Amino acid sequence: MKTTFEKSISFQQAHIFPQIYQSLQNIPHWHKEHELVLVKRGNVTLTVNGSSFFLRAGMCAFVQSEDMHSITGEADSVTVVSKLDADHFHRITKDRRLQCPVLSRSYGIREHIEAILTELKEKQEFCGMIADCIATQLLARIFRQEELKEGDTAAHRQSDKKYKSLLELIAKNYADITFDDAAGFMHFSRPYFSKYFYQRSGMTFTRYLNMIKISFATEKVIEGKMTITEISQSCGFNTIRNFNRVFKEMTGYPPNSLPKNYNFIHNLREYADNGFDPTLNGTVVLDA
Repeated sequence: MKTTFEKSISFQQAHIFPQIYQSLQNIPHWHKEHELVLVKRGNVTLTVNGSSFFLRAGMCAFVQSEDMHSITGEADSVTVVSKLDADHFHRITKDRRLQCPVLSRSYGIREHIEAILTELKEKQEFCGMIADCIATQLLARIFRQEELKEGDTAAHRQSDKKYKSLLELIAKNYADITFDDAAGFMHFSRPYFSKYFYQRSGMTFTRYLNMIKISFATEKVIEGKMTITEISQSCGFNTIRNFNRVFKEMTGYPPNSLPKNYNFIHNLREYADNGFDPTLNGTVVLDA
């Protein structure tokens, strides 16, 4: 299934990889790994398969393999996102799915993740095995105690596959694709598609499309091979005035003042081929 997805990570020491973020923001995406989300500070909105959940400090969520999701953290919020190798932990998850991604209790997740981070940072003998054991026990407790649901219906799976293909289509044809094109691709009416896209992505189609356009525009501005007018036209903006307005609104800079090291969406050029990093500029990666 060739659809838009986040670049897979390489599990080396262990089959779990925790990463700490400040003010985490990313666009709707999916990946093959499971994802355990722990909010350490502030508030975070998590959207999974069209449903949004508000997480306060201390709350946790579990996003299963291939679920469409995005995270929007408030300024200065701190979130720990732990990727788990779905193949390695399949003996626990199998075809089971949680009724709700937000976990009903803490399961000592914060302490477990800190222990895993310590093991992986100190790199003592058998650190990977110990980290995997901690993660296995944690995951087993979650799936033993959380409420489970039956598998998704065939219609839901087909709609989900179509939506993922739409995101890939947008990434490839961002300069030309329209709202009507996207609605037609999904075989939805305009009103239904508008509601559907907002529910799935947590934003309007126009805002999502502009994010993709501006990401490519920032790359072209930094390359310096085209004029601002040429960049505006190549990215599908009807007027230079509209381009400048949207560009500054999304990046915080006018096109001619953009810092040379700026990345709006990281590695988006690899979006449809090898996966991509959906993280938005402004997110800070913290040391463990």
